[in-house]
Order: sequence, then C-alpha cells, then structure tokens
Amino acid sequence: PEDYKKVAEYVCKDKLNLSPSDEFLNNITAMVKEYCDTRTDKPSLSDMKEMDNLIIDWVLDVYRNFHVNLMEYAQNISYNFYDRYIQMEYDGSTETHYSINKYDYRYQDNPFNINDIYERNKHREFVFDHKGELEMLIMYYWLFEDVKDPDYWPEYVTLCITNERVNLASQKRILKPVSVSGLDYPSEITTNIKFIETANGILKENPGANYILCITYDKMNADAMWKDKDALDIMISNLHACFKAFGAPQLLEFISPYSTPDYNEEAFFNKYQLFEKSMRRYNKMKIAIINGHTKSNKGKSYLYSTIEDIVRLRNTCKEMKLQLKLAVDLTDRSGKNSLKSNIEDMVNTLATMRNFILGLHINDISSWGRNSHIYENDKRHEYINTMDYPSLSMLMAGLSSVLQDSRERYFIPNHVKNSDALEILIDTLYRGGCYFESGVINLEEERN
Repeated sequence: PEDYKKVAEYVCKDKLNLSPSDEFLNNITAMVKEYCDTRTDKPSLSDMKEMDNLIIDWVLDVYRNFHVNLMEYAQNISYNFYDRYIQMEYDGSTETHYSINKYDYRYQDNPFNINDIYERNKHREFVFDHKGELEMLIMYYWLFEDVKDPDYWPEYVTLCITNERVNLASQKRILKPVSVSGLDYPSEITTNIKFIETANGILKENPGANYILCITYDKMNADAMWKDKDALDIMISNLHACFKAFGAPQLLEFISPYSTPDYNEEAFFNKYQLFEKSMRRYNKMKIAIINGHTKSNKGKSYLYSTIEDIVRLRNTCKEMKLQLKLAVDLTDRSGKNSLKSNIEDMVNTLATMRNFILGLHINDISSWGRNSHIYENDKRHEYINTMDYPSLSMLMAGLSSVLQDSRERYFIPNHVKNSDALEILIDTLYRGGCYFESGVINLEEERN
C-alpha cells in the first residue's frame, strides 16, 4: 500500500503539479493499485521447476498476499545484467549467433549487487530476512535463460544452504560416505561406516557397530547361493551367526547373479524370497542388489547389468512387494560399463526410480561423456563464457538430476584406486551439487 501511495504522490506533484486533498490522493492511490493488479501476472510454476518447494511457496504466498511477482522482478534484474555484460556476435559464414558472457557470477559474495538490492527493499516484510532467496531467484533466471549455464545451479544451491545464505531451502543430493580400506577421505568428510566384503557370510574380525556388508562371489562357488538351495541355506546360517556375534549391518548388498541358459529371473526371485524372509528379524537392516557394472565377466553375463534389466528388476520388486532396493554401480573400467552405452536414457530412467536407489558405487566421473566450454549449442546459437568455468561431464550433470531429492544415499568408493583419485572424485561431486552428510553414527543414534 505504501508503494502505491508514493506513486500517487509522485503523479500528483511531479506530473500534475497539484497539492492533492486526502480524498483525491486516496482515489489516485486506488487507481495505481488497480493498474498494478491488472499488469501483474501470477508466477508460473513451470518457471520454477528447479526451485525448492519452500521457495516456490514463498513466491506464491507473496503474490497471494501482496500481489507482487518476485519471479518477474528477478527476471528483470537478470536481464539488466544480460544487457550490460553479454556481447552478441554473428558469424555469417556459419550463420551462427554467439552470446559471450563477461560477468563473473560464480562463487561471489555479492552477485548482481544483491546487497544493494536487499538494502533498498528490506523494509518490505516479504523481503526482510530473505536476501539469499531473492538472490537465488535472480541466479535462476541468469543461469537458465541468459547464459545457459545449468551446470552451476546444483552446486550454487548447495553452497547457499551450506553457508546459510538461505532459510527456505532443504539440502538435496545427500551422500553418506562409507569408509573403504586403504582410502582416506578429505579432512572435511568424516565417517565411521565401514565397507566389508564376504564371499561366504563369515567375518573373522569385528567390523564395528556401523558397517555395510557386501556379498561377493569367489572363483570356486561364484553365485551358487542363488542357484542352489543348500548353498543358500549355508549363506543364511553364516550370516545369522555373524550378525549374532557383531550385530547386523546397516546395509546388506550382493552383486547380481550371472545369467545362464537354465537360470532366469524367476529362478532368482524364488531364491531371493527365501533370503529376504530369513532376514526379516533384522528390521533396521536394508538389502540391495548391485547391478553388474560390465556387460560380462570372463564370458559370464550378469542377470542385471543394463538399464532395461534394472527397470525389470524394479517392476518385479514392486509387483512382489519385496523390500529389495538397488545400489547403482557406475564403476567404469576401460569404458565397459553397460550403463554407459546411453547415458541420457540411463539418467532419465534412474530419475523415475529415486526411491529404489539406496547407494552409489563409483570410481570416476570425468570419463563419462565429453566436457564442453559452451553451455548450449542449438547449431545456430552458442553461449560462451569468458571466465573459463569448468563444466560437468554428461554423467555428473545426469547424477545431479537423479539425486535431486532429500534422501540420503550411501557413497561407496570401493573401486577407487587411491586417496588422490578419491579426492578428485569428491571435488567433482561437489561441483555437481552433492552434499556429504557425516557418516559418523554413535550407538545412541543406532538405538533410536
């Protein structure tokens, strides 16, 4: 209301050269309000598809209560910087337009002069204490419309939340680090969750209170537990003895069995149902299958390795109402991971089954898809940044989409070759907007 009155006073004194009566000023104020109401469009949900729900609610509440479209305001500010810092060039030989950005917007304390914008508007109750959220709206339009740099958005949002620049957003892409023997995490990442492997269900040493147990296959018996009832009974018996001695793990994993001419999915699920039933007493323990990360292993094909296999797996688990989940194995050695054949299809499919994914095995990201210095190329219009910002590989950009929820998932780097490679991998995940939750769990938390 005070803004409408200020506009009315300006019209009367500066445009009409009048000293208005209170009644006349009130009438002009009402006309200003009516004009603004008819010119202000409601914020579109389609323009906020990458926004946190809490920020969307804030934008809609402000429009509902004050008839102010914050998205439109942010878009106008973003365009002002576009007009000032984007240089347009045209190459007639290729009929290509170039948008060349000269504004340094990444990792800035005061992007878009947000401090000044906030100071000028903090008297408005819907802006007060929301400087970070207002900055986020401007950055949203800048990245997605003006410079076509969606790569930076996940990392930017995570940094805003971690550094407490915003109040109305929740952390996403949360990874819970798991300790692997021989690997050291960077100092800022802490965990006491151990990764333990067993081929027979027997542990010779106490794994500690918090661990993940992975059933692997030895050369002698391979995946016999899924093909022979006696072998399955022995594995179950050994696991019960192990859990009695040391406590059950947080997560029990096993690698996909091999496919043979006389062994199919029906045979696997017949055995798995028996296995899951035998583990029901451990009500806090989760069970996950790991997809085979290569198309074949020494001539043997995995029952579940391709994205089509994973879709069938998930659908069957839903139909049979099983508790089985998936630990996605993105380990890549010499380009042999079968999920790498069509990264776009893999990403789109996994994004539809986020609640089916419990963990992530990965050893490298940079080799999955090419990096590019251009953010978007429609063959006739290229967007280029003079700051030489690093871009994300196809896999990392895809993972940002797949992990875009508030669920915690285990990060298991069991195929990373050394601590230096682990640090590089984690830095890449940071740039993709991932957040590493503390993996330190105390006994009191376990009891609760």
